[in-house]
Amino acid sequence: MARKLQIVFLSILAIVISYELIGVATIGGATYYLANIFFSETVTPEGLIAKHKKTGSGILVVPGHDKNNYGTQYRGVTEASLNAELGGYLFEYFRNDPKFIAFITHKSTGELNGWISDYIKKEDTAINAFREKTKFSFLDALRIGAVKRETQVHHNSATNDIAKTLYGINKWANDNNIDIVLHLHFNDYPGRKYESIGKYKGFSIYIPDNQLPNHRASMGIAQSVRRELRKVEPESNFPREKDIVIEDQELIAIGSNASRTGVSILIEYGYIYESKLTNKNTRSAFLQQLAYQTYLGVKSFFEKN
Repeated sequence: MARKLQIVFLSILAIVISYELIGVATIGGATYYLANIFFSETVTPEGLIAKHKKTGSGILVVPGHDKNNYGTQYRGVTEASLNAELGGYLFEYFRNDPKFIAFITHKSTGELNGWISDYIKKEDTAINAFREKTKFSFLDALRIGAVKRETQVHHNSATNDIAKTLYGINKWANDNNIDIVLHLHFNDYPGRKYESIGKYKGFSIYIPDNQLPNHRASMGIAQSVRRELRKVEPESNFPREKDIVIEDQELIAIGSNASRTGVSILIEYGYIYESKLTNKNTRSAFLQQLAYQTYLGVKSFFEKN
């Protein structure tokens, strides 16, 4: 096995050197070429648009967390409850658009819908195998230098149960040719005092980094959503989120270990203590507005006018 990997690495390196010698422009240098050969692009913006025009697009809405693992909270309002309400609005916008075939993983109560819960239970062995296969494939790529570790923003590690659910969602989306998966979240940061309003605000969007096979198409969707969201919500002022659309290779939701073949993006819609969310008189209207702007962002990627 080691001998085979060495041969593969040397062959790839020879290709990279050849490109450099003849003056072909690089994107991200040699690592980009190595990653692009090891994890070939599985979805393209051009392919997405062509399919959308012909048959429409499949889209999966994933409101983050659940009643047992509710994410962050502020004065009794949990992230899971916000995600579930926002997800319900977003799902309805897509469901009522004939150009989209829409699915949603969670009920309005924050619990998993029966169809995805049953799938995860039924496919337990297959999901575990999928998880291990993608993990070791990525480790092989790291070992031969085809990809490198990149970390821009630290994330809390997912528990085993949450990780399994996320890999199950990725596998279901891959198996059912879902074009776009949207993960919905609200933000917080370590060190904020429990009942205090924090110092950061604004939204950010996480996408697979440029070494992963669903990067370019995910970037296209994310940038389109960004243009619409910033009409109603400021962009994040957290220094590590300065790019707003942030490349990441660790989040399972967007396809860590090259576990997603289609577009996956994770939207942090703002910080949980922001006034539009803490005020119960404005909360639902604001969540509906965020959902609508997200819908417009995805739709405008396909229909520029």
